[in-house]
Amino acid sequence: MEHNFSPTKYYSTIGSHDPEFKVASGDTIVTTTIDAGGWHANGEFIGPRGNPQTGPIYVEGAEPGDTLKVRFDKIWPNRSHGFCSPRIAPHVLEPGDPNAVKTDERLTFRLDFENNTATAEGGPTDLTVPIQPMLGCFGVAPARDQAISTATSG
Repeated sequence: MEHNFSPTKYYSTIGSHDPEFKVASGDTIVTTTIDAGGWHANGEFIGPRGNPQTGPIYVEGAEPGDTLKVRFDKIWPNRSHGFCSPRIAPHVLEPGDPNAVKTDERLTFRLDFENNTATAEGGPTDLTVPIQPMLGCFGVAPARDQAISTATSG
């Protein structure tokens, strides 16, 4: 059976959240997500930063210790631009270093899906790189109600 799932909230941890959607084994889900900064494709800020996740999605009949097989039939960007940032996650730096964490510096890229390239805007004018859609973060809920951060995943 095919389901259309329109998320209304997102989490930047995997685990310890009640399911947002339930499916049977073998079902197909069509859904969307938001970007790593919490922004929807329509330009609205709707979720947490740090690689927010769509779901959780509960698979009926799945038990702890089972192996889940998930197949992604299509992954495609939902906007004409992307970004990268030179920021370093604060928890991997020397505590108390006032210069360690930069503000929200970012470089925006215009995406060209016909040529599968991204070209920097406002940065080096000759910087064009190849693109290939990818999945940033994905996981199953860990045991014992753990909450694993997605902030440095992806």
